Amino acid sequence: MIYGLEQNIFQSPISLSLSLILLLGVSYFGTFIQRFFIRKLKLIGLKENILFSPIIGIYCLLYPLYLILILEFKATFFIKFTAYILIILGVFQIFNFKKDFLKIYNSYFVNKNSQLVITILIILLFLISSSPITHADAVDYHFLGALNLLNFGHFHKEILPMHLNLVSIGEIIISLGLAVKAEQFSSIVQTISLLSLIPLFNKKKNIFLILILICPITLFLVSSTKPQLIFCISALIIFAFLNNFYNKFSNRQLKILFPITMMILSINILAKYSFVLSSTLLGSYFLYIMYKKRLLIFSIFTLLIIFSITFIPFWVFRFENFDTTFFEIVQSPLPINIYGYESLNNLLKGGSISVLGVFFPKDLSSFSTTFGPLILFFPFLYSKKIFNYKIELSIIFVFFSFVFIFGSNLPRFLFEGFLWLSYLISKNVDLKSYFLRLFHKLVYLQILIIIPIYLYFIITIFPGSVIESSKNKILSRTVNGFELAKWTNESLNKDDILLSTHRSVSLFKNKTYSNIYTWHTKPENNGSFIYYNFLKKEKVNRILFYGTKLDKQIYKDCLGKELYFKKNVGRYVGRNPFNRKEFYYDGWIFELNYEKLPNCLIR
Repeated sequence: MIYGLEQNIFQSPISLSLSLILLLGVSYFGTFIQRFFIRKLKLIGLKENILFSPIIGIYCLLYPLYLILILEFKATFFIKFTAYILIILGVFQIFNFKKDFLKIYNSYFVNKNSQLVITILIILLFLISSSPITHADAVDYHFLGALNLLNFGHFHKEILPMHLNLVSIGEIIISLGLAVKAEQFSSIVQTISLLSLIPLFNKKKNIFLILILICPITLFLVSSTKPQLIFCISALIIFAFLNNFYNKFSNRQLKILFPITMMILSINILAKYSFVLSSTLLGSYFLYIMYKKRLLIFSIFTLLIIFSITFIPFWVFRFENFDTTFFEIVQSPLPINIYGYESLNNLLKGGSISVLGVFFPKDLSSFSTTFGPLILFFPFLYSKKIFNYKIELSIIFVFFSFVFIFGSNLPRFLFEGFLWLSYLISKNVDLKSYFLRLFHKLVYLQILIIIPIYLYFIITIFPGSVIESSKNKILSRTVNGFELAKWTNESLNKDDILLSTHRSVSLFKNKTYSNIYTWHTKPENNGSFIYYNFLKKEKVNRILFYGTKLDKQIYKDCLGKELYFKKNVGRYVGRNPFNRKEFYYDGWIFELNYEKLPNCLIR
């Protein structure tokens, strides 16, 4: 296996070009799926719409690929085969896309001004998502986890690196790109799914779509490879469907749509543990509808089948590899039965959300963690008829309550609720309200603030996707650990196995394990021996330290000779200009006498 981000993608602009062709292939496949269900299954009431094609296409690929991976049935072959087929479809779609897209796109706008603004914002967000991978979590575990899916054909089975046990169905999207060495595919397919919001916020509702496009958290989700945005959007589409359209369908049609919806919600749960809440609420709502339609027995039977096919194989996988029980799997996506993982799980939860932090950043570096102050206007925009939607309002209330009480401290986990609330208010807005006119003006004022931020991101990072000669410079000032990894890659032999005290393990060309497990374990606890014995079994023979001074940590007596040292090997950098630190750090690479573990550790 060839490790490392740079070693597994094509140079610019080939990587971006292939990502775009893959996107067109997914869109073509999504259009085909729409035609099949609408025409062949006679789902009268639904209309084929190319704006939904990318999100439909990617969901129809994720579910079978997940099953192939969890069953370990030649998954490497099928991921590569799927990617190559998408490339062929994408080339074909190049000659058929423009006419159909423009015809449908132009039909959803009440005036040219809103169409122009939305078009500009989507183009800017698309360019941001087309930039090289720079997000800290992506170069930590999202990329490496996806690469392992592609090369090994199964989900992570080892206790290290710890974060790789967060890798799930969402990383399959990244794997599809890596199969043809396309770096940007995962980001752009999630961003282009924003097009599916246009039919939901059409005509006089366009102002709420603009609000979503200029939301700081939207910028965060678009600019990262983190698989989250597309699943939030699918949750909104299901919310809108349940709110508007289910009465238009016969019982026969609902028997087709119910299992499809449940499979989508199952994918969301597998993609990220935080989607358990939104998926449960939406699933319960649809189940209630089926009960009213006297289809409860059918629904329960369907749920049992989907549950058995989707979740039981995953639970068996976790039990076989980590001895994780059913109760522990329900509690966390991590194997918390293993010492150290419960601490990691608690760190990821991180306490409760600050109410003020939802609307206003605590400082400039936290700008993209908020929704902005404009959602404070929501209580003044709706008309009284919104109270006719008691179930929908109850779902939104329960969602926000549970996230605030039991969820993480990150406001972005409120994003599904934000989309639901935006949609419900847009549907029941008082068009004659003074507050709506004021809201319009403030939204356009925020546009003037947000566009320079979008342009800054594009100017400083996007050129790396089209000009290879500038990419290294861009990554050096935006990706934390890039220069350190570059020096390490030049120093190590290809057979060396590395333990890194820096978290960006996806950047190293050698097989690398992260030292993060020491944050969650104590060497004097016998439970920690599982990690040291693992390193011993894997024959990890090199260890990387970095900092302003050498800290050998607990490994002092496990080290051999110092092999390499470089003064000012890198800086603390990042994409956010307000998070950067100007001082340099040094780098050291030592021999690690793995055969002495765990007896050599300082306790």
